Amino acid sequence: MKKTLVLTVLMTLILAACSTPAEELPDPTAAATDLPQATALPSPTPTEVPPMVLTLCTASLPETLFPYGGVPSAARERALELLFPPAITREGGTLTPLILEKVPTQADGDLRLEPVLIRRGQTVVDARGELVTAIEGAWVRPSGCRATECVITWNGLDPLEMDQMVVDFTLRADLVWTDGAPVTAADAVFSYRLASDPESPAYGWAEAHTQGFSAWDERTLSWRGFPGFATPHLERLFWTPLPSHAFDPEAGIGELAADPSWGAVPLSYGPFTVRGWEAGGLRLARNPESPLGADLFPWADEVLIQTVEGGAAAGWAALQAGVCDLLDSSFRLADTPELLAEIEADDGFEVRTVSSQTWTQLVFGLRPAEYDGLANPVFAQRPDFFADPRTRLGIAQCLDRPALAALTHGQAWPSFLPPGASFLDEGLAFDPQAGMALLEAVGWRDHDGDPTTPRLAQDVLTVFNNVPLALTLLVGPSPFHQDLAAGISQSLMACGVGVEVQALSLAELYAPGPGGPLFGRQFDLALIAWQPLPGPDCGLYMSWAVPDAGNGWIGTNIAGFSDLAYDAACTAATLALPDEADALLAAAEAAFVELLPAVPLVAPPVVEIASRR
Repeated sequence: MKKTLVLTVLMTLILAACSTPAEELPDPTAAATDLPQATALPSPTPTEVPPMVLTLCTASLPETLFPYGGVPSAARERALELLFPPAITREGGTLTPLILEKVPTQADGDLRLEPVLIRRGQTVVDARGELVTAIEGAWVRPSGCRATECVITWNGLDPLEMDQMVVDFTLRADLVWTDGAPVTAADAVFSYRLASDPESPAYGWAEAHTQGFSAWDERTLSWRGFPGFATPHLERLFWTPLPSHAFDPEAGIGELAADPSWGAVPLSYGPFTVRGWEAGGLRLARNPESPLGADLFPWADEVLIQTVEGGAAAGWAALQAGVCDLLDSSFRLADTPELLAEIEADDGFEVRTVSSQTWTQLVFGLRPAEYDGLANPVFAQRPDFFADPRTRLGIAQCLDRPALAALTHGQAWPSFLPPGASFLDEGLAFDPQAGMALLEAVGWRDHDGDPTTPRLAQDVLTVFNNVPLALTLLVGPSPFHQDLAAGISQSLMACGVGVEVQALSLAELYAPGPGGPLFGRQFDLALIAWQPLPGPDCGLYMSWAVPDAGNGWIGTNIAGFSDLAYDAACTAATLALPDEADALLAAAEAAFVELLPAVPLVAPPVVEIASRR
């Protein structure tokens, strides 16, 4: 199950959002007409206290509560987290166990590297972090090697040992399903079998890098990665338990996904369980048997996930009318800035904005594809604008990234890491004077004293004299990116960098290479947002990720950026053990900010609105 921010957001908002349902309470003034004439009054009958209900309004209900099927949505992810909490949550760099006794560590021995003998032809992870076949020429880390300096090229004949990462997990002893059966290690293995089915929509990075996930006893499991692989992301290496005792253990994922219980009342072990489906709603009730309820959600007795049709305006009206306590992110309020501004001005409501993990970046076309066949790019049709990293840094310093973030209700990212996870003491500052000084130092001259006209090259090493610093910025059709592009053009114009914004359809922008502008590496600047990688996003700009004729024009490094030291720093962070992760991520982040294949901007915000009334 994919890791989400659902629990964090709900725990933050639930206090402000809880309210008593509009049910008719007994009239305290009503009394029987014939009271007994006695000196002692009868004992009062306790008034039944209605349940505390939190109503979460959403644009659409989940089709199914089967974790490995159905259309992803905010309501679906929230319901699944309440029914099946993950084993471990991550907040920044901190891991917290929920259904495990503890987070495995190297110090305790339940996370370790074990040397294994490699046979020719078996699957391993090479020194770049790629799954490969162990044959002659494989570039690998032998056992005990944790850095680029000790990597070897295997001849396919000499004995080779590599390290295999092993992690032992222990489930809490007090977890039970809602039918009374204990949650066991077999339930997690059952879930892994479903997720690792090639037909499963959940099959991905974790499943591909797992050699085995097995149970030792009722509560203990062991995960083994392929030799050469390591990761600090332990939260991705445990599959959320599913009730194996309730299904045929040999059934395929298609048969299990079609089981009617997933659309009715599935078994669960979380702080809430399904009470029932209503017209346009899904009602969850507190699970009294769950040990997680009191710790995570002591405030709500029931959670009603209710649909509101009609988009953001209809959701806002329902919230104002008291129909909802909370509007979830499915209403996409960030796409309606005028309405969001109206909501922010109302003191009766709280706007919660969480930065998504899909960060938008301004990518430099460092090495267009036409340079691949040239001995000297100075003779190319597209000037070699960005060869000097000072040019890239100067442009970055001219960008008013805080203003761009405010424009989109987001938060400026310091690097490929989000604001809460960055190791930088100081990020990329908005300093147009420093930016213009760097451009001048490279040789981009303000020839006419007018900063609003493009600078001209004068003794720039890779560009002929008098070539203007006039760039084209490619952008997609979304209002979010359109607004960012307009702000970028305005910021850079003040520094003498001309920017012409060219909007393309998604089909045009992401067309395959060599003809497509991005994957064919035919652009000056591009505003894009990749889906987050399982490991650190520095991996977007590895030298082997450049799309070109040799790899069928497939790769994320559309900038054409290549630097051996950067590759080494990012690879080390990608294959880090938990105890190594912070230092190696910090080194990779420093390399990214120094070399700047792209300028980190802002992630589209996830916006939810809670009532204070």
